[in-house]
Amino acid sequence: MDKPVVTPQRFVELMNERLTKHPLFREGMRVYAIPQHSDHPRSLVCVGPRGTECVCATIESIVRGECEVFPDIGPDWHQPPRTATPPEARAR
Repeated sequence: MDKPVVTPQRFVELMNERLTKHPLFREGMRVYAIPQHSDHPRSLVCVGPRGTECVCATIESIVRGECEVFPDIGPDWHQPPRTATPPEARAR
Protein backbone atom coordinates (compact mmCIF):
# COMPACT_ATOMS: atom_id res chain seq x y z
CA MET A 1 0.00 0.00 0.00
CA ASP A 2 1.34 3.42 -0.97
CA LYS A 3 1.81 5.99 1.73
CA PRO A 4 -0.02 9.30 1.30
CA VAL A 5 2.08 12.28 0.18
CA VAL A 6 1.88 15.38 2.37
CA THR A 7 3.34 18.87 2.16
CA PRO A 8 6.08 19.92 4.59
CA GLN A 9 3.55 22.12 6.39
CA ARG A 10 1.14 19.20 6.86
CA PHE A 11 4.02 16.98 7.99
CA VAL A 12 4.84 19.46 10.77
CA GLU A 13 1.15 19.62 11.73
CA LEU A 14 1.03 15.81 11.96
CA MET A 15 4.19 15.75 14.06
CA ASN A 16 2.81 18.33 16.50
CA GLU A 17 -0.49 16.43 16.78
CA ARG A 18 1.41 13.22 17.61
CA LEU A 19 3.80 15.04 19.92
CA THR A 20 0.99 16.15 22.24
CA LYS A 21 -0.16 12.51 22.57
CA HIS A 22 3.29 11.12 23.43
CA PRO A 23 3.63 10.00 27.08
CA LEU A 24 6.79 12.11 27.50
CA PHE A 25 5.15 15.28 26.14
CA ARG A 26 5.75 18.36 28.26
CA GLU A 27 4.19 21.79 27.95
CA GLY A 28 6.16 23.92 25.49
CA MET A 29 7.29 21.10 23.16
CA ARG A 30 6.76 21.99 19.51
CA VAL A 31 8.23 21.23 16.08
CA TYR A 32 8.83 23.90 13.45
CA ALA A 33 10.12 23.70 9.89
CA ILE A 34 12.76 26.29 9.03
CA PRO A 35 12.63 28.61 7.34
CA GLN A 36 9.07 28.98 8.55
CA HIS A 37 6.32 29.62 5.99
CA SER A 38 8.50 28.30 3.18
CA ASP A 39 7.34 25.80 0.57
CA HIS A 40 10.78 24.18 0.76
CA PRO A 41 11.97 24.12 4.39
CA ARG A 42 15.51 22.84 4.90
CA SER A 43 15.24 21.28 8.34
CA LEU A 44 13.18 20.82 11.46
CA VAL A 45 13.67 22.38 14.86
CA CYS A 46 12.23 21.02 18.09
CA VAL A 47 11.78 23.38 21.01
CA GLY A 48 10.84 22.72 24.59
CA PRO A 49 12.35 21.53 27.85
CA ARG A 50 15.54 19.48 28.06
CA GLY A 51 15.19 16.07 26.42
CA THR A 52 12.71 17.31 23.83
CA GLU A 53 14.92 16.35 20.88
CA CYS A 54 14.68 12.61 21.55
CA VAL A 55 10.89 12.69 21.75
CA CYS A 56 10.69 14.74 18.53
CA ALA A 57 13.04 12.36 16.70
CA THR A 58 10.86 9.41 17.74
CA ILE A 59 7.72 11.17 16.52
CA GLU A 60 9.45 12.05 13.24
CA SER A 61 10.29 8.38 12.62
CA ILE A 62 6.71 7.32 13.30
CA VAL A 63 5.14 9.97 11.06
CA ARG A 64 7.68 9.39 8.25
CA GLY A 65 6.67 5.73 8.36
CA GLU A 66 3.07 6.72 7.68
CA CYS A 67 3.50 9.29 4.91
CA GLU A 68 5.89 10.70 2.32
CA VAL A 69 6.87 14.37 2.49
CA PHE A 70 7.14 16.28 -0.78
CA PRO A 71 9.20 18.29 -1.16
CA ASP A 72 11.14 16.43 1.49
CA ILE A 73 12.60 18.06 4.58
CA GLY A 74 16.14 16.96 5.29
CA PRO A 75 16.66 14.49 8.13
CA ASP A 76 19.07 16.79 10.00
CA TRP A 77 17.58 18.63 12.94
CA HIS A 78 18.51 22.27 13.42
CA GLN A 79 19.78 22.88 16.94
CA PRO A 80 18.54 26.17 18.40
CA PRO A 81 21.07 28.01 20.57
CA ARG A 82 20.85 26.88 24.18
CA THR A 83 20.71 29.41 26.94
CA ALA A 84 23.43 28.68 29.46
CA THR A 85 22.34 27.76 32.95
CA PRO A 86 24.05 29.75 35.74
CA PRO A 87 26.66 26.99 36.46
CA GLU A 88 27.45 26.71 32.73
CA ALA A 89 27.77 30.48 32.42
CA ARG A 90 30.22 30.62 35.35
CA ALA A 91 32.31 27.83 33.80
CA ARG A 92 32.93 29.90 30.68
